[in-house]
Amino acid sequence: MLNKVKNSIELLVKVRVFLLLFFFCVLSFSQNTEIKTLSGEVVNNDIEKSGIVIINKSTGGTTITDKEGFFRIGVRLKDSLFFRSVQIKAHFVYINEEVYKSDSIRVFLDVKVNELKNVDVTPYNLSGSLLADANKVNKKEIFNFDDVNIPGFKGERKEKIVYKNNSQILLNVLLLPLMPLDIEGMYKQLSGYYKNLKIARGLEKQYGGVVSIIQFYGSNYFMERYNLKEEEVYEFVLGASENYDLLTDFKNSNHGLILNNLDKFYESINN
Repeated sequence: MLNKVKNSIELLVKVRVFLLLFFFCVLSFSQNTEIKTLSGEVVNNDIEKSGIVIINKSTGGTTITDKEGFFRIGVRLKDSLFFRSVQIKAHFVYINEEVYKSDSIRVFLDVKVNELKNVDVTPYNLSGSLLADANKVNKKEIFNFDDVNIPGFKGERKEKIVYKNNSQILLNVLLLPLMPLDIEGMYKQLSGYYKNLKIARGLEKQYGGVVSIIQFYGSNYFMERYNLKEEEVYEFVLGASENYDLLTDFKNSNHGLILNNLDKFYESINN
């Protein structure tokens, strides 16, 4: 009888130890995977501080510095940030406990010195005339942002919406000849062209917002936390944004609320 009691006590102790270890592991894992917003500033007076690309190598999240050199990016404990630009040496920042717990960091960057090749101009027999000499020099392709792996605007100028509603057309007619009438703009408003253009731009804005959220947290974060394939990440975040106001929360940096609503959306589609 005593042996049975003793064995029962030993088993109970082992179970409690196992549960404590399990709880500790789960707690540690949740702490390591909790994502937070890290603010920072790049420091070097000899470089152009804007447009420096920062990549979270662990999650895939990306951002760029503003004109003052400030940035914000989502990080977890033990992530690695990679700083890249044509004007600086590659730089890594490891997110240890000290960095993770801090509200902001300053990152000191080193200037990348580019050695220029010797240029020989004598074979072109330059005459001094810009038009004549330009045709003798080998022309290179136009600069492409993708060649140096930095973001840049490559889009087209958006069409201006002349009349936002029919009332503006009526007002324009009443004020003739003080206000010239835009015939093409009037036709586009009355035919519904501008209405469709507004809808398309709304969808484009929504697409851009969803992409920004994915870039901030990184595709790997969504794939690991919600067991998604890479091609499923966009549809998942888009669905969440249609059920919760993620875009406004992201604009206001309410990251805790965003992550909470993403969890809620995941639970709702898996129940």
